[in-house]
Amino acid sequence: MGHVGMGEQEKDGSALPSQMRIIAWNCRGLGNGPAIRGLLDLQKEEAPDILFLSETKHDGKWLDWLRWRLGLTNMVVKDSVGASGGLAVFRRKDIDLTVKSMSKYHIDMVIKEEDLFVWRFSGVYGESKSDEKEKTWDTLRSLHAALSLPWVCAGDFNEVLFANEKEGAAKIRGSNGEV
Repeated sequence: MGHVGMGEQEKDGSALPSQMRIIAWNCRGLGNGPAIRGLLDLQKEEAPDILFLSETKHDGKWLDWLRWRLGLTNMVVKDSVGASGGLAVFRRKDIDLTVKSMSKYHIDMVIKEEDLFVWRFSGVYGESKSDEKEKTWDTLRSLHAALSLPWVCAGDFNEVLFANEKEGAAKIRGSNGEV
């Protein structure tokens, strides 16, 4: 993750603009101490402007206390369904962010920076069921058609290009039958 902090300088002494820091993390549930400590450590070490979490496995009421612990007091949540899914976006209060849409697969936002540059960020959590993966891609196609702004998508797309990338759960088979 590249970052140039405020106050850093070019070789000629002129100031470089600051860059927004975004972290997208599939936390695979925030119901245990190690996951929460890991998240708090990540926040402290990286100090993101925007933090997108997927697979929170919680609702907004449960996540409400976390925003204060993170120091990112603005929050948008798409509640989990039972003990699966769940999305959350935490941000610093000075970030001008407008949520455009959300579903169990995404939270789509437009961000206006201090220099008036406007762009969009979509936090994505892809469908994990192989026979329903097209739903994620349909969502992304719809999002793409909705706005023509510079666009960053990040998250867990639940897609692999090669079978050897797959970890956990059932291995996928290639067209030649190899795992």
